[in-house]
Amino acid sequence: MSSSRAVSREVVQSIVDAVAQLDRDALRRLDPEGLSAQFDARFELEDYFHAMWEHLKACGERPAVRVEYQPLAALLDLLTGLSENVMFVDSVVHKDVLRQHQL
Repeated sequence: MSSSRAVSREVVQSIVDAVAQLDRDALRRLDPEGLSAQFDARFELEDYFHAMWEHLKACGERPAVRVEYQPLAALLDLLTGLSENVMFVDSVVHKDVLRQHQL
């Protein structure tokens, strides 16, 4: 990993860490339906950008190592952090209501 990529990832992780508690507090105030809507929206966006990443790989690009794809990698890290917040709140507050909702 290049040093600029490491710095990018560190910056994104610091943003995720900085907003995690604020995000989790807001998510805790949602009812199960609202939390489920957040889950769906966040994962839909995350899936879209993961599909873009996979398309680049399928086209022979190397997004994991090419500098022009660092913003995409950073965005994926951020979206993953936001999605993890929903799952955390669900497991702590709603006792896995999202898992029951998806069954």
